[in-house]
Amino acid sequence: MRKLSWALSLFVATLMIGQVSSATERVGNFALLDHEGNYHQLRKYGESKAVVIISTATTCLESIEKLPKYRLLRTTWEGQGVDFLAINSSAEDNLEAIRLMDDLYNVDLPILLDDSQLIAESLGLSKAGEIIVLEPNRFQVLYRGGLDIDPRRARPERNIIARAGTSDLADTLAAVVAGEMDSFDATVETEAVGCALQFPKRDQHAQTSPDYATDIAPILEEKCVSCHVEGGIAPFAMDSHMMVQGWSPMMKEVIMTKRMPPAQVDPSINHFTNARYMDPSELQSLIHWIDAGAPRGNSEVDPLTRISPPETVWELGEPDYIVEVPAFTVPATGVLDYENVTINLPFEEDKWVKSVQHIPGDRRVLHHLLSYIVPADYDERIVEGENDSYREFLEGYAPGKDEAATYPENSGMFIPAGSAVQMSLHYTTFGKETVDSTLLGLYFADAKPEHQYSTYSLSHGGRNLVIPPRTNEHKMSASHVFEDEVMLHGLRPHMHYRGKHMRFSVIYPDGTKDDIINVPDYNFAWQPTYRLTDPMLLPAGSRVMIEGAFDNSQYNLGNPDPDAEVRGGAQSWDEMFIGYFSYHKTSN
Repeated sequence: MRKLSWALSLFVATLMIGQVSSATERVGNFALLDHEGNYHQLRKYGESKAVVIISTATTCLESIEKLPKYRLLRTTWEGQGVDFLAINSSAEDNLEAIRLMDDLYNVDLPILLDDSQLIAESLGLSKAGEIIVLEPNRFQVLYRGGLDIDPRRARPERNIIARAGTSDLADTLAAVVAGEMDSFDATVETEAVGCALQFPKRDQHAQTSPDYATDIAPILEEKCVSCHVEGGIAPFAMDSHMMVQGWSPMMKEVIMTKRMPPAQVDPSINHFTNARYMDPSELQSLIHWIDAGAPRGNSEVDPLTRISPPETVWELGEPDYIVEVPAFTVPATGVLDYENVTINLPFEEDKWVKSVQHIPGDRRVLHHLLSYIVPADYDERIVEGENDSYREFLEGYAPGKDEAATYPENSGMFIPAGSAVQMSLHYTTFGKETVDSTLLGLYFADAKPEHQYSTYSLSHGGRNLVIPPRTNEHKMSASHVFEDEVMLHGLRPHMHYRGKHMRFSVIYPDGTKDDIINVPDYNFAWQPTYRLTDPMLLPAGSRVMIEGAFDNSQYNLGNPDPDAEVRGGAQSWDEMFIGYFSYHKTSN
């Protein structure tokens, strides 16, 4: 079901673009993060009458000197339904320089970070100082050119209503605000004055297109094939050039909108071992190769056909002990309550677990599960997001959490003799009855580790959630103080279909603050526990915070009903607001 709905949403989004026909220039949907880590997608500006994008560069004085005029332009039109964004596509700039420019000159605009230059290429930008005006529902380019604010005489050759003493840019925005979209039968163009942008990778690939066997297949094998494999969680297998070429238009669409690769955290905040980062140069190679027609090249062997599927479903080999979850029959249709099961363990002595892996019996119906260590025969129901002193969180399964989980060095999960595993399983129907028989593999530590690994679920409290209809930025927050010094290793935001973004941060006892992780475009279909490459030491008395928002608007493709008032609850069309912190205390 998840695969079908994911692929269908992409198809619908592409169809929405393809149905529009006009002589005006058009662009594809795209998404970028800005210099403060916020996510921007063109399609999600559907409530705007127009989106004005201003190209900038930190070394372009012509553009920087115009900042007061840009601010005046924004002041004039923003209150009339026009949104303004800056974009930095300079090959010479980095985030530090862009933030310094904002601090020094008060840009006062979200500055989109186009470090791959792919969005500048798709928009046809050639200079810092160039302006482009887009209609976000039709993906229509209404204007491209310079600031063009100097008055001039009316020019009747324009089909938009020309007003004497104004400018082409002002006339364009006035026509948009007045709802005169039918008057745009061609993109209005003026001369842009600014600094030429250099596109070294584009120019290189124009001379020599990326080679499938030596350039493209290695990227796909390293970054994509683990999911895009026969029987995997992705909607198609990347097992040959022919398969990849056939899916290449969709591959481009999901790359340009930052939906793939999944688990895209803000790369400027810490580093995570499983965040599936992709370098700008890799993105450029993929898109330029696709734009060239995804050619096969001259290699005799197709590298993707030589990749062998895993020999076993157990990533770390056969577990020391396998917990068999009782088989559950999932009907063809209907809404199911969460299944809570308690499975007594036969261990007559204490055990320490170093790794665990869940193997879902039927991925089509098992949406997610949570596993806990509890006393034998414990039967109190699990409430997600609530901490219970009788339970110790073991691990979970969710979209994006297929791999085995290994606890950090010198830490593990303690299972006292006479314990049980309690599971909360969330099943969804997909039109056909099936039976799920999920397995849990436990891998024991050879010796008692130094630390007990724990997870704290920080929740606002689902019972207090009330999200108004058609709201695209319903904010929430929550905080918790760690009384002990802890070493923080893993983090996971959890919301449902309306989840939009979530940021974790810490306020230290001395009052200073650090960001821990930023998930700027939360995806309910991809919920890994993000593992810090370098764990963070949080002194006793540190306050951790989660801050995020929900999107209950029609521009959220996963929203079941934008007209519904949404409350907290267990089902996916209800909502939750939880941040999971996985850690161990530094002293026992």
